[in-house]
Amino acid sequence: MNLSACAAPDSKGSLPKSPFSEKSFYLEEFRGKSLLFALISPAGRRFSELSALVKTLRELKRNQTRCLVAADPGATAALLRRIGRLRPRISAQTFAPARRTGRRPFPPDSALGELWLELSVNALVVTGVKSDEPADFLRFVSALASRLRVFKAVLLDRAGGLREAQDARISFLEMGRIGRVARAETSATQRRLLSEVKRMLDHEVGSVNLTAPNGVYAELFSYLGTGTLFTKAPYGTARPISIDEFDQAQALIERGQSEGVLLARTREEVARLLPSCVGYRLGERQLAGICSLLTEPYLRDRAGEITALYTLTRFQGEGVASELVKEVLKEARARRLKYVFACTSELHAARLFERLSFRRISPHEVAAAKWHGYDRTRRAKLLVLRHDL
Repeated sequence: MNLSACAAPDSKGSLPKSPFSEKSFYLEEFRGKSLLFALISPAGRRFSELSALVKTLRELKRNQTRCLVAADPGATAALLRRIGRLRPRISAQTFAPARRTGRRPFPPDSALGELWLELSVNALVVTGVKSDEPADFLRFVSALASRLRVFKAVLLDRAGGLREAQDARISFLEMGRIGRVARAETSATQRRLLSEVKRMLDHEVGSVNLTAPNGVYAELFSYLGTGTLFTKAPYGTARPISIDEFDQAQALIERGQSEGVLLARTREEVARLLPSCVGYRLGERQLAGICSLLTEPYLRDRAGEITALYTLTRFQGEGVASELVKEVLKEARARRLKYVFACTSELHAARLFERLSFRRISPHEVAAAKWHGYDRTRRAKLLVLRHDL
């Protein structure tokens, strides 16, 4: 889905549609990389549940991303019938891991060399895995991903991503928390799966996704996702964004505006926020959230406004917003401001600021410049918070 939710420019200079989109971001991230897809039995045996995977593989092949698909023979045969023109021109290997996963190295170097040769010819390889035991299949996929050190492993299971006790989806899980989640699992199959995910991450697989087959396209190409994303490191770091990330930050602001959680701004107003914008990065590139420090209107008061605080839904509740605000506070101190303030109509956002030692105040206790031309109806609904430095 395109992040741009605003209409085309009007006479007042409202934001145009951004050229940045979630899918284009991920395609750029995946270009030239290798991804391993694993259909965990019985996933893939229904012809209808392969549509999203085929759509994903087609998109990735056009993107010059190498894709390796592992499945049991039944799902392999169904997929080869379903992919049509994408069908590899050469037959892939079939593995029988039950008796061999204890050997080292496994899969052997010769087999991995053949897979590379096949991928270099077609960029898509579908390999069969003869196994009657889900544990053997998962162990094989883990070993294959670990030996190849693929950029990403995507586990396709009909059950989809992980769920909490109250049935809320766990959309993100870093490796240090996998053990705790596994101990709370009542299903031996899920505990085994989590163990293999942890092993893959520990062997330098870039990241692992767990989702249902029909959700794989949205899982890989949208920030909201449909399953669970596993990474080795914690989320990332909060630091000022570069000019090359302005488009991405603008797109997040647009998303917040379309959801009604951020104040609608013109293109020029957004441009004034971006140079002092802090972003929370996953890895080196993806922004999971943003926050800006606006000071120019309040120079006389030596004050700053914390604004455009927005965290993608997938990463809410994981401390991203707190880290963003803390980083902005560091910058505010470096600029020798007397105080910073924030305005919000969201109670949960106000509570976040209060946890960071902000206090609720009346609108008159911040710089008067804040309210010049401000809509009185909206102002009446705002909670205003202040932090003295």
